[in-house]
Amino acid sequence: MNRSEQQKIIDEIIGEAALALLQQPGPVNTQALMDQLTLMKQQSTDDEQRAAITAAITDVRNSISAGKKLREEQPQRDNVLQLFGHNQQSGNNRKH
Repeated sequence: MNRSEQQKIIDEIIGEAALALLQQPGPVNTQALMDQLTLMKQQSTDDEQRAAITAAITDVRNSISAGKKLREEQPQRDNVLQLFGHNQQSGNNRKH
């Protein structure tokens, strides 16, 4: 199995876990996602499926770590992405 096929399987597993969270009452956050993936791994009887779920857990953990690192590098920023600078004006002054 090549890397893109493996990533597709991991993405599908994460999607299944996210869908399960949406279908039940409770929070939908990264901790709930990790808990759902762990539950899925415990309930799986197929070794290949468990390995794929383990890879999905690792993928989510890596994403969480990367996000924390990014937030630590930019602690004073808010969570708003500015698409245009404050001083930029459009070339067209028409309102409609």
